[in-house]
Amino acid sequence: MEEKIFFIKRGFRDNALRELVFNQNFLKFEDKDLAQNLNTVFQKGEIKDFRYGIRWIKFEITYGREYQIFVRNKEDKTLKITFKSYFGRKKEILHKQYAEIVDHLWDYYFAEIINDFINMYNDGKEFTIGDVHFTKENISLNISGMFNQKRINIAWENVRTKNYYTYFSIYSIENPLEINRGYNYHQDWNTSVLYSVIRTILRNKEIEIYN
Repeated sequence: MEEKIFFIKRGFRDNALRELVFNQNFLKFEDKDLAQNLNTVFQKGEIKDFRYGIRWIKFEITYGREYQIFVRNKEDKTLKITFKSYFGRKKEILHKQYAEIVDHLWDYYFAEIINDFINMYNDGKEFTIGDVHFTKENISLNISGMFNQKRINIAWENVRTKNYYTYFSIYSIENPLEINRGYNYHQDWNTSVLYSVIRTILRNKEIEIYN
């Protein structure tokens, strides 16, 4: 896979062109201002989680948006890729850049992580993505009750999902009103990974069919 490079301008206060490099062996971003150490570098094998979304910039009215992409490694260090559009300026260009960066994170690093999870499931191994624990028989996840959270098991034949623009929902077809949980793409780590893994398993089981 060929190396891909983006140049990021983060906003008015930081108008420098900062290099973001996608490489099959590492991810590098020029996110620092130290002359001797400008870059944060994550080796591919260190990368663990990501999340992404748009933060609206407001003061009485909404006058801008900040595109936010966060990548975390196995030491829980976070690489932050952010850039802003004010008053709609370059909104289409920046939104395209944002979408391409998310796609490249997927292609260079997280597609392989997802395949590893699918292989673990097919081999009968247990694993966890976020707070969702996977076994051959079921998944378990935390459900918020009226007064506290409780851990619920859902057998695979009862698992259903729904995808929305900003979040992904898992629920039990037996009791969808009470047994359901949403995961936000912006706030919750690896929601996209959870989405892909659980929907691949459900599709292979012919429980859910997607267009």
